[in-house]
Amino acid sequence: MFPSPRPRRRTLLRALPLALGAAITVPALGGCTHASERLDAETDAIPTIDLSGITKQDDLADLVPKDVRDRGTLVNGAALNYAPGEFVGSDGGAVGIDMDILSGVGKVLGLGTRTESAVFAQIIPSIGSKYDVGISSFTIDPDRLKQVSMVSYFSAGMSYAVKTGNPYGIDPPDLCGARVAHQVGTYMDDVVAERDAACRKDGGQGVIDQPYVGNADAATAAAGGKADVLIGDSPVVAYAIEKSRGTLEQVGDIEDAALYGIVVSKDQPELATAIRGAVQHLIDTGAMHDILDAWGNAAGMIKTSEVDPQ
Repeated sequence: MFPSPRPRRRTLLRALPLALGAAITVPALGGCTHASERLDAETDAIPTIDLSGITKQDDLADLVPKDVRDRGTLVNGAALNYAPGEFVGSDGGAVGIDMDILSGVGKVLGLGTRTESAVFAQIIPSIGSKYDVGISSFTIDPDRLKQVSMVSYFSAGMSYAVKTGNPYGIDPPDLCGARVAHQVGTYMDDVVAERDAACRKDGGQGVIDQPYVGNADAATAAAGGKADVLIGDSPVVAYAIEKSRGTLEQVGDIEDAALYGIVVSKDQPELATAIRGAVQHLIDTGAMHDILDAWGNAAGMIKTSEVDPQ
């Protein structure tokens, strides 16, 4: 029996600090082909999305607290090391799915937006003081809902990608005997360990672990046949597939899906209501689909945004 990952989504850690990552021994990609180099570059590509059609909705804008309206800018805290959700672009600015969604929300509310780089674990404690909101690939869970309000906007889980045509016959969730590429320091470390233990307990061949410092390297390994399968958070895997020039495809279903939420202070219910309305407006008008689709993540669309969904 091959267990699904334990339900603790977004215990998925962020990319390791460079100093730590440099000290980790991971497989080298030696002898990369031009195709694999292109895949690595494409994985970091930034799509162009036209948000000019999104207009201010006065009924929602009026719900925004006066101090934020007077300032004219919605301040966001995000850990900018998790492509495609949020990362640093070539110009040094914040880019990613969440940044585009934030911009869309700002337009609906008649506000500009500003994202400040933050340590992931320090964002929630700073909501309502340093930051108005936190949109940084936060999974909604009961522990977080005790501290803050969260507005749902996306659904994510764990998924698999293989070289197009699935030449190694990967059939998730069975990974016994498979060479599994993933980003080190993430929840996928636990997944590999769990699947490996299950395989060996049943008398099968264990999982062959192939951890990489970056997801782009892991994706390149799978596309080039160095690994049998890439595993990762579904937005990350979907984006790698989108930018792989047809060399990767998804296999199996998204597992252990959970909602992402925009973090808002419990002391500002009107702001949470306004943001929920803005997200729903993006969903209803198709703007949300356009944003997600441009990043290869339309599969994460939700139909209804809620404040503090249980």
